[in-house]
Amino acid sequence: MFILVLDPPALTLDWCLRCVAAGHTVKLYTKGSRSSHIGEGLVDKITNWRAYMNVADLIFSSDNLEMMDEIDEYIKKGYPIFGPGKRAAKLELDRMYGQKVIEDFGGKVIPSHPFSNYDAAIKFVKEQGGRWVSKPIGEEEDKSLSYVSKDEADMIGFLTKRKEMGSAANFILQEFKPGVEIAVTGIFGPAGFQPYWAEGFEHKKLMNDEKGPNTGEMGTVIRYTRYSKLANMLLKPMEETLHKIGYVGMIDVNCIVDEKDGTPWPMEWTARPGYPMWQIQQALHKGDPAQWMYDCIHGKNTLEVEEKTAVGVVICNSDFPWSKKPLESYLDFPIITDGCKIENIHPCEVKLTTTMKMIDDELVEDLPEWGTAGTYVCVCTGVDDNITDARDKAYKQIKKVKVGNDYGYRTDIGDKCEGYLKKLKKFGFCTGWKF
Repeated sequence: MFILVLDPPALTLDWCLRCVAAGHTVKLYTKGSRSSHIGEGLVDKITNWRAYMNVADLIFSSDNLEMMDEIDEYIKKGYPIFGPGKRAAKLELDRMYGQKVIEDFGGKVIPSHPFSNYDAAIKFVKEQGGRWVSKPIGEEEDKSLSYVSKDEADMIGFLTKRKEMGSAANFILQEFKPGVEIAVTGIFGPAGFQPYWAEGFEHKKLMNDEKGPNTGEMGTVIRYTRYSKLANMLLKPMEETLHKIGYVGMIDVNCIVDEKDGTPWPMEWTARPGYPMWQIQQALHKGDPAQWMYDCIHGKNTLEVEEKTAVGVVICNSDFPWSKKPLESYLDFPIITDGCKIENIHPCEVKLTTTMKMIDDELVEDLPEWGTAGTYVCVCTGVDDNITDARDKAYKQIKKVKVGNDYGYRTDIGDKCEGYLKKLKKFGFCTGWKF
């Protein structure tokens, strides 16, 4: 199969390499200086992606920020595209629109208010009082703009600081809802949803115990299941909308389940693969990594998965998530993976480099090896029937990975899931999970 991957931020390297290993021809398009070295020497990278659109058997659109208008036109023309165009991307990027879609099918939404002016937002919080959550709208990638306040004064202080810094003001204030945060992912195509749902617990902060800056994610615990109460309530009602826009791809909804009455409050959509979610899913997928995607585009649901739990932990350089140093500062540090199971280590910002090793007490130079090409190095996964054993396996893999002295990872991924599951199971959610 000839596969074209449109991945400006270069987050799909692991999947690309799995496709190459399965015998497929893969062309990878990335964009921007920060992603220019990712995959170098490991996969065939291209610059003119349009030249391959007419010959590709499968086109994987993995991001929702770049080229959306143009890709949407290709989707309308029937090109074999797995992933978002403009219409699907709007679900995530326009948070108010995403909330309206939920209201349209009768779902409950968290009261949200858009702002393009810090003074107006500060006035609003002073008048309303209480706890609020700030979230960016549109193509803003600054994760620091997502902020959960402790109280009224805390949010006013945050907004005042953002104003003083001269930060762009395009965000919503969302009423704080206490409860358990959980996400559920489905895979959609002309034949509807695939028969499996992936439920997951994200760990978004840089440091243990959910402290430090937002990173996107430092680790995730997921489980595939054929029955998900959460999916039945929030994803299944989306079928008509997704059919209307001709969407084929991943669709995820992140929500808060109210601790008092079990109401799932949807917070945001993701109509694309999530990261490291996508890498962790690969540890649970059976067979050819691309064939089921091709089949999905053509109206067949053929995905096969391990109905087990997977724990994924991100390994990063110390500068993550800011990555403000020159790109050269992050290049070519060897990633030593001796003794790791290759199916459970997932390269992210990685290239081919050379290193030296002592073999039989002799120094051997210029050995080919994975090397760093950024700060988001790789994901290690463990798979088992329960969270505890899956987590132990993930951390056993991590101990075998070496990236010089300048790397780190969280050591508590999955630790709080037992408490979360006890609360969720009271309301009929996550019934198949085992701790």
